[in-house]
Amino acid sequence: MIAIDVAGSVVAILLASFSLYTLSTMRAKGVRKSLWFPILVSSIFFLLGSISSILENFVNITEELEMLHHISWLFGLGILTYGVYIYFQMMKKAT
Repeated sequence: MIAIDVAGSVVAILLASFSLYTLSTMRAKGVRKSLWFPILVSSIFFLLGSISSILENFVNITEELEMLHHISWLFGLGILTYGVYIYFQMMKKAT
């Protein structure tokens, strides 16, 4: 189970890195609104959830860490859904 959590952490780190790079590139080109900011924030919550899940294997306060894991993933999914919805609205107005 810890291998899956470590893989989730690596994916969240990659997603955050790509999002941060894309945001900085788009900001340099003058693009202000994008889907990448919600993706960056949600990837941070996914990383927090994965780290708390990894810590569950080593620390005795598993109930609190499990709750943190699920709440952070819920926030991450909520923010990602919001970002996709806003992007959908932007594309709908553009066409």
